[in-house]
Amino acid sequence: MRSITKATLRTFAGLAAAAALVAGGAGVASAATVSPAAHTGASWVGQGCSYRALEHWNLNGHNKVEAVYQGTTYTYSVTFRQFGSCLSGTLTDSYYPTTGPIFGTVVRNHVVFTFRYPSGSVQGARTFSGYINRWGGVSGNWWETGSEQGTGTFTLARHAAPACFWWEWWYHNSGCPVYPW
Repeated sequence: MRSITKATLRTFAGLAAAAALVAGGAGVASAATVSPAAHTGASWVGQGCSYRALEHWNLNGHNKVEAVYQGTTYTYSVTFRQFGSCLSGTLTDSYYPTTGPIFGTVVRNHVVFTFRYPSGSVQGARTFSGYINRWGGVSGNWWETGSEQGTGTFTLARHAAPACFWWEWWYHNSGCPVYPW
């Protein structure tokens, strides 16, 4: 058993899972295209997300978005729930005031999430698109679809955590599974 590599064991485990799906009637083709089930509250509807994706960064938890608009910094409370590359949660804008769901993706070192303001607001949908640096710092740009057409930069107050623990050295190139807490 010592001569079998971890990659070989993963391959056998994957083949066994596919065989179980076929035997159960789901079929291999449908297993590859399964999307996450809809949840109540914040939904897992990020474009192109996969709850099975192995990721390098974990954004789960409470954080603050610090958005700069016309030279002034506005701070929003946000709670992220990451499941693979799927990102959901809630954002609170105390200036509007409103609280609602966010949705988006985390793919390797890139994060994108969107918050929709109530109907009739000048903000419309606000999208944050950022880069996660090697220390976990998140920064990028944001823009709105509403009549205000605001744009600016943003940072997250708390850094992203590595998805892999230091002792999982065999995963560090491909990433690790991330589950909501």
